[in-house]
Amino acid sequence: MCLDNVFVTVFLFCVSLLPMAYLRYYPFRIIATSREQHTLIVGHLIIFVVEFLLVTALFLSGRVEMGGSAFQKLYFVCHWPHFLLLMFTIRPFWFRHFFVLGIQGIYTVFIHTVTVLLLKQIWMQTTYFASLYFLFYLGLMMISFPGMMWLLRGLFAREQLLNPHQTAAFWKYLGFVPLLLTYYQGSMGYAKLIQQVEDLSGIHLYMLVSRFILVIIGISLIISVRSGFHQVRCIFLAKERSMKMQEQLREIHDYADTLREEQQKLAILRHDSRHQLRVLAELIESGHYDEAERHLLAMRKEVERQ
Repeated sequence: MCLDNVFVTVFLFCVSLLPMAYLRYYPFRIIATSREQHTLIVGHLIIFVVEFLLVTALFLSGRVEMGGSAFQKLYFVCHWPHFLLLMFTIRPFWFRHFFVLGIQGIYTVFIHTVTVLLLKQIWMQTTYFASLYFLFYLGLMMISFPGMMWLLRGLFAREQLLNPHQTAAFWKYLGFVPLLLTYYQGSMGYAKLIQQVEDLSGIHLYMLVSRFILVIIGISLIISVRSGFHQVRCIFLAKERSMKMQEQLREIHDYADTLREEQQKLAILRHDSRHQLRVLAELIESGHYDEAERHLLAMRKEVERQ
């Protein structure tokens, strides 16, 4: 076993896990604190180094033979520390994390299938196949990565993540759907079927079409979730506007009641004023000036009290 080939292949394998770790984090970045970001960066780097050393030791010691089946099992084992680090750092969004994991799984399965079909001409014909596979795999991933980031960019709204219990029941049912679809596709046994069939063109085409359909289903799930929560948000905003309008109408109604009461008080005051002025005029006309003065002083005190 070539030592350089082992180091390069294992290094590329471990590097291929990091973009997926970032992709799982990307929808939750809007609520991640600086401390959580620092924890994730340091944690992923530590996991990368530990896994690189352990996997390299497994191959060099001869405990595991380098091959496609070995890397498939190692991928299933090695991505879990990255996932668990994210899930327990940014919490409590358990079902949302599994939903994103399933979407990432659909994406990974499709990239893997395309990579294998591109390299099918040199399948098992070179000792450097694993290194070539991971180079092509990482290349295709980097090309398509901006599209995945665009799809996941608005998957979760900030207000939803800040109030996770509002939609907890929804995610409890939807969270594992992409993961189950990924498991179903991954367990269809294409590798065994390829070994049994002489004409591989039809099998390859079926693999590509079935996993392309899986990608379409994944994209449809993302779009449905985004549009659904957008509609919920619009309904919530419309409800808020309606409540504000009701509050404004209530304030206008209260103001109108206050004006009506003031008008009634003013009418009473106007009536009393006319009566008092009539009495005062009669006293003056009759020559009762002292009584008119006392009446005028009484009116003044009453006005001052009001």
